Amino acid sequence: MNHKTTNMLLTGFGPFLNYTYNPSGEIAKKLDGKTIMNTTIVGKLLLVEHKEVRKVLENYVEEYKPAFVVALGLAGGRGCISLERIAINRYYFRNDKEEFDEPLYENGPSAYFSGLPLKEIKASLQNHGIPAEYSFFPDTFVSNEVFYEVMRLSDKIGIRKAGFVHLPLTTKQVVTMEHVHYATREKIPSMEESMLEKAVRIIIQTTLNADSK
Repeated sequence: MNHKTTNMLLTGFGPFLNYTYNPSGEIAKKLDGKTIMNTTIVGKLLLVEHKEVRKVLENYVEEYKPAFVVALGLAGGRGCISLERIAINRYYFRNDKEEFDEPLYENGPSAYFSGLPLKEIKASLQNHGIPAEYSFFPDTFVSNEVFYEVMRLSDKIGIRKAGFVHLPLTTKQVVTMEHVHYATREKIPSMEESMLEKAVRIIIQTTLNADSK
């Protein structure tokens, strides 16, 4: 029996701010081209660029017409897989020189909720010994922007399941943080990158299983 193959768009970010390495983007690239449950993973790297990232994401969705989208990001300071629940229609960023505070879309909905089977994903990750929790605040930087755009596109064209997940720092990243004082560094949570990749595979598998029911 022939089974029609569908696509899952899996995105991650490249380096940004002080993070010269970003496991979310590396895992997306590593899984690019893999097939899971007759679903081809299209792994793509997104640059942390306000506004431009939405155009790139929309182009990927138009080109690959994914039935599923899982967007990944990096959240330094978090010690578990963060299953993001709500994307808000706001962009806020401040540095030493300027401050940005604006809606992503003037007439867009105030918020979108994740379309991923978060309850099942959380249980599956924990059953595999991987700490996972719900998060109700993805930030107001580009991670939230991507999450909001993913859900906007999902609502617009009918993507079956879509959402955003934050990953913690890798252990190697924390070990090599020479610019951070040791007393601070010892308190920074992390995971081995192999566990992060395993977590992403579980998220994909659980999402596809939930869709097939």
